[in-house]
Amino acid sequence: MRSVMRNGESVKNLVRKNRKFYILMIILALIPWFLEAYDSELYFFASPYIINTLKISQSYIGITASVFAIGIAVFSMVGGYLFDKISPKYVIVSAVGLFTIFTILTGYVSNGIELVIYRFLVGVGVGIFQPATAAFAGDLLNTTRALRIGANSVAFGIGLFVAPYVISPFLPNFSLPFLISGIMSIISLALFFYFVPVNYREEVRERIDLRKIINLNTIILSIIILSFGIALFAFLGYYSDYLLYGLNLSKSEATIIASMNGLGELAFLLPIALLSDKVSRKISLISSSMILTLASIGLFIGYTGYLQMVLLTIAWGAGYGGLIVSVISFSQDIVPDEVVGSVTGFMFLTFNIGAIFGAPLMGLLIQSYGFEKAGLLAIALPSFIALLLAVIIRHKNGKKD
Repeated sequence: MRSVMRNGESVKNLVRKNRKFYILMIILALIPWFLEAYDSELYFFASPYIINTLKISQSYIGITASVFAIGIAVFSMVGGYLFDKISPKYVIVSAVGLFTIFTILTGYVSNGIELVIYRFLVGVGVGIFQPATAAFAGDLLNTTRALRIGANSVAFGIGLFVAPYVISPFLPNFSLPFLISGIMSIISLALFFYFVPVNYREEVRERIDLRKIINLNTIILSIIILSFGIALFAFLGYYSDYLLYGLNLSKSEATIIASMNGLGELAFLLPIALLSDKVSRKISLISSSMILTLASIGLFIGYTGYLQMVLLTIAWGAGYGGLIVSVISFSQDIVPDEVVGSVTGFMFLTFNIGAIFGAPLMGLLIQSYGFEKAGLLAIALPSFIALLLAVIIRHKNGKKD
């Protein structure tokens, strides 16, 4: 495999010639998504215990969720822009390196100020590698774009699924699971640095023209994913609290139910991605938004039984995984290849602007109305807005024009 890369050819040329290399590139692009999900779910599930250990206010859950999202949002456009302007190899390795340092330090935090700083810098690393790896995977070949981006999201789902089981036996202690996150990150960046060529594509890198990125469809897609960002971080920030304190479930019950979010994404994302590639981006987008809306309503109308909560959480994971893949694939389809990284960064920028407000909004609404009404307003309503916008967007099939 290493000999294949010594001739100085670009990643895109090599994937056309060597299927093993193509598969390797897909795997290396999806590992950071697993790490991101593992770290974020680890943190959100452990956050009540971290807060208690540090003896700081519960408001730090919302604050740290927001600064994490701010770090991602501010640097998402940077990550996408750098993908188009310099070698994605150096962009992704540097970003994963930054992430590695501060995911480890999260496990050894000693006060509230450190916690805020560490989570912000984890977000900066994610903000850079998230759009860069999505563009890396999505633009390898113009066919089956959603399937490759979906593979990244499946890795994300595995991370969400695994994290509660890893940390649960250690609670109220939380240091070792974050150290494990750092070790996996080090392995990831070493593999990416060793195997990925410096050149991604043969085309000459040109000055990026915003007119190639912004059009009516990308604006609608950005509002859809912004609404979803609000819903997702409202959900991730307080779902474990809702299960533990709103519904008064046991820790073991809450662990199993929370993990079903990742399982839902894992089980249904690739079928939705195939629907997007082979049938229609619009149909996959509408389907995902509808599943997300209905599952959100079901989860927050009150406790309907353990099995129902498991199934609804699976559905929620399926909906949100499919929505992300549909939006990112759709946006990459409707712009020229030379700005694929930048439009991907734009989508993640707007997503994370929504994410900044999701957890604090949910926290404020919980204080005023309780968990159920807060969930309907902060999670179900933005999901419904995304559904309405998905209905009006112009149809696009799975193949680039």
